[in-house]
Amino acid sequence: MTETATLAVTPAEKLAFVKQTLHYGADLKRQVAAESSEQIVRMASLIAASFKQGGKLLICGNGGSAADSQHLATEFTIRYRNTVNRPAMPAIALTTDSSAITAGANDIGYDNVFARLTEAYGRKGDVLLGISTSGNSESVIRAFTYAKANGIATLAFLGGTGGKMSGMADVSITVPHIGAADRTQECHIAIGHIIIQLVEDELYPQR
Repeated sequence: MTETATLAVTPAEKLAFVKQTLHYGADLKRQVAAESSEQIVRMASLIAASFKQGGKLLICGNGGSAADSQHLATEFTIRYRNTVNRPAMPAIALTTDSSAITAGANDIGYDNVFARLTEAYGRKGDVLLGISTSGNSESVIRAFTYAKANGIATLAFLGGTGGKMSGMADVSITVPHIGAADRTQECHIAIGHIIIQLVEDELYPQR
């Protein structure tokens, strides 16, 4: 799907822009629901299975996807729903340590930073979630390469056509949005929230 650009100048045009943008985002989520619901369930099942065996979830991405990595990791470790009383779940955002990231960028090249941190924290049976709106983020691709060679399951949130990462992960979800990353990121965080709830419901049912 491609979002139609709108020049919002007059009050009526601004109102139309708001409605158009919200409708487009809703339609994009409907398309993801139609095309990727099974993959969302599979991702949640892989994460839950890893947690059951003492594994952990590592998450990485750049820019807005780095922020999404931190957002989701926090909801796994601290809390997602205040109605669910459960233990912390082990998720680590590889995007949060400025010393590690800047040292890595300086000493081994930025493209190697997430692979290096995956080497440091990842173990066989863990899960790595890579987030890339283009599917072409070399830093995430190299982390996947390390993970796949070392028994770490790989999950991908992608956008557009999936880029170089299309077909690279054990399970991928590609948001079919062509254009700026914003609408893709809105879908990615919604998908992440659904996965967290599915994992909570599987591991800590409140019924």
